[in-house]
Amino acid sequence: MIKLLSNQKNKLINLIIFLLIFLFLKNIHANELRPLKELLNENRSSDVNSLITMNRCAAIYGALYFINPSDTNSKEYENRYKIFLQSAVLEDIKIYNTNEEESYKNHIEEFKSSIKFFIQIYLQNYKKNNSYLKNHWLEDDFLLCEKY
Repeated sequence: MIKLLSNQKNKLINLIIFLLIFLFLKNIHANELRPLKELLNENRSSDVNSLITMNRCAAIYGALYFINPSDTNSKEYENRYKIFLQSAVLEDIKIYNTNEEESYKNHIEEFKSSIKFFIQIYLQNYKKNNSYLKNHWLEDDFLLCEKY
């Protein structure tokens, strides 16, 4: 009887841990699940919108670079993701007055997480449309990032 209660308790603890991890991951990628245009239409300061745009563009170009480094545009994608990432760090420092090392560390972690997420989307889209971006809202985000 005690072993049965112990198993139920372990299952409950595992369920709670799973839900907490799920909620954490959901919050990390909440902004990534929506098109950039939608995010920019919300009431935020232009500085925060700029930071969101830089983070998104860094992730888009970074994922394109890492998914296919032999692409003819890979050097351009590499340069662009690095520029957007550094710009995001500088904007973060300007907005939130964080120190450079801390900001850079945080943005690198967010960037790594975003890269994994966008690569998954690109691969799924490639299977479906034979293109990483075509017929997906990320194509509009990419076109928006090209303007910068």
